[in-house]
Amino acid sequence: MRSAAFDTSCSCFNTPLERHAAESAVAIQAKQLGLLRRGLKVAAYVPAGSEFSPWLLMLRAISGGVEVYLPQVPKRGRKLTFVRLDAKNRWKLGPQNILELQSGVPCSPRDLDIVFLPLLGFDSNLARLGQGGGYYDCTFEFRRWRRVWKKPRLVGLAFDVQHVEQLAVDTWDLRLDYILSGQRIWRNPNR
Repeated sequence: MRSAAFDTSCSCFNTPLERHAAESAVAIQAKQLGLLRRGLKVAAYVPAGSEFSPWLLMLRAISGGVEVYLPQVPKRGRKLTFVRLDAKNRWKLGPQNILELQSGVPCSPRDLDIVFLPLLGFDSNLARLGQGGGYYDCTFEFRRWRRVWKKPRLVGLAFDVQHVEQLAVDTWDLRLDYILSGQRIWRNPNR
């Protein structure tokens, strides 16, 4: 299933113009939903392969006074750490061969307000198919045990073609709060 969803996302958005239009529309959706308000702590990611690029979203966030953080993949374990993005950061190639910030101001996952996540596929129940490492599920597992939900909100960024009717999910898979595609906003009714 992972490779099939990945192939779909690669083949249907092959022009830079189509990708840019969707990325621009998602930045507008995020702003309209209040996900980019001044003072918020927002995490995003550096896209790998054909993943939805959050760069326009991050630029809009930073220009609006939002603190933007990027994940660092641990050498051992599966809990991500988050480092603030600023003009002084240096970059390195991380354990998954994805660019990461070398160092910077850290932020605990519990202190983030919004987390924008990459995905390969998603369903109408807001289940997310990721790359298979389980990093986001492990990092934000604390959300499962909260009786009163607070934060962070988990927001998937996707192209419409990545939507499938239903994904097979495991007990540890987190459901997202929103998925933004540029053409549509999916909301979790339980949040």
